[in-house]
Amino acid sequence: MKRFGVIPVLLALGLALPAGAVLAYEVPETIQIQRPEKNAALAQWVGPRVEFPHGFHAVRNACNKCHHKESDKDLGKFLSCTQCHSKDDPNDSTGFYLAWHNDSVHSCLGCHRKVRLEDAGKMPPLSCTNGCHKKQ
Repeated sequence: MKRFGVIPVLLALGLALPAGAVLAYEVPETIQIQRPEKNAALAQWVGPRVEFPHGFHAVRNACNKCHHKESDKDLGKFLSCTQCHSKDDPNDSTGFYLAWHNDSVHSCLGCHRKVRLEDAGKMPPLSCTNGCHKKQ
């Protein structure tokens, strides 16, 4: 029986560990997306925050699908959405409102529409109050 030397085994483990360590960050189950204080609500029934099932989405999508401006160097140190998407103008493509409501696959609504078009069996919510903004 052939014996492996200690050095090659330690070297192999040393090369494998950094790749695994990069993937070992915590993924919150739920996050609250908070409308920036300076941004006005666009409807009376819309609250200041949305409960987002982050864990549910994280196991079904690559991180960079939503965290599209992050690189391999800062992945795992997620920025809040509002660090980039905070402008109050609802027509600004990088603003707070359109970050979730445009046709881009990086937005909630755009991704949900794409999923429905690709697979009729999957029906993610498109309605405001049946999706993100549940009436209380």
